[in-house]
Amino acid sequence: MAALEKSKLVARRRQNEEINPMAAETANIFQEEFRSVDDVITKLEQFERICLEHDDLRGVFATAYLLITKSISSHFSDDTFHDKNWTQAYLVRFGNLYREAVLIDETSNGNPVPKSWHISFDTARKKEALITQHLLLGINAHINHDLAVALYDVKIDPERADKYADHCMINNILEDSTNALKIDVSQKYAPILKRLDRKTGYISDDITNFSIPKAREHAWSFAIALTRAANQTEQNILRKALDDQAAVLARLIMASPTQHPRFTRTVSFLKRLDRIFDPLRRFLGRR
Repeated sequence: MAALEKSKLVARRRQNEEINPMAAETANIFQEEFRSVDDVITKLEQFERICLEHDDLRGVFATAYLLITKSISSHFSDDTFHDKNWTQAYLVRFGNLYREAVLIDETSNGNPVPKSWHISFDTARKKEALITQHLLLGINAHINHDLAVALYDVKIDPERADKYADHCMINNILEDSTNALKIDVSQKYAPILKRLDRKTGYISDDITNFSIPKAREHAWSFAIALTRAANQTEQNILRKALDDQAAVLARLIMASPTQHPRFTRTVSFLKRLDRIFDPLRRFLGRR
C-alpha cells in the first residue's frame, strides 16, 4: 500500500512538471534543507531568478524576503544582536518554513500547505490582484503564521529577554529596509502598476502600515503560548488557531475594492503595457 501511494505521488509530480516546467527547477532549488543564512540567501536568489524568467508572481514576496534577509545578515559582522547564533538559527528555521511551503505546494506531495500560503500561492498562479497584494499575502503568511512556529522551534528560552531584544532589533532593520523593498519589487514586477498602487488607497504605503511590528509582537506572544502548552493537544489547538487566523487575514487582504470588474480590467490593461514595454526597458538598460 505504501509503495502504491509513493508511485502515485511520483506520477503526480511528473505530471505537474510536464504541465509546469518551473516545477522541476523549484523542487531542485528547495529540495535540500537550509543549514545557514547563506543557504537561505543563495536559494532565494535562485528562486527569484526563475520567478522573473517565468513571470511567476510568487517571486514578488521572494524578492522582498531576499532583500530583508540580506539586510539582517549584514548586521552579523557588528554588535547589533545580543545572541548572533540564535538570530542566525532563527533566520534559518524561518527560511526553511518558507522553503517547505513552496516545495509542498509545488510538488503536491500530499502534505497540507498552511492556509495562508495556499491563498498566496493560488493567487499568484491565477495572476490575480495587485503586486502589493501579492507582497502583503506573502508577508502575512510569513509573519502571522510562520514566525511564531520558527520562534518556538529555535526556543525563546533561556535568556528570553536578550532573545526578545534581538527579535525587536529586526523590526528596526525591517523599517530601515522598507523603501528599498518597495523600489526593488516595483522595478522588477510592476514599473507601471506601481503608479496605480499609489492612486488606489495608497496600497504601497500599506506595506509599512500593515503593522509588521505588531504582527511580529503577536508572533512572539504566540511563541510563548506554544512554549507553555501543557501537551500535544494544546499545541495542536494553538497551531490550528494560528493557521486559521493567518488565513482570515489573507482573505481580508484580497477583499479589496480593487476587485471591482472595471478596476480589474484597468489592471489587466496596465499589465499588458508592462509586458510590451519591459523588453524596451531592458534594452535601454543595457546601453
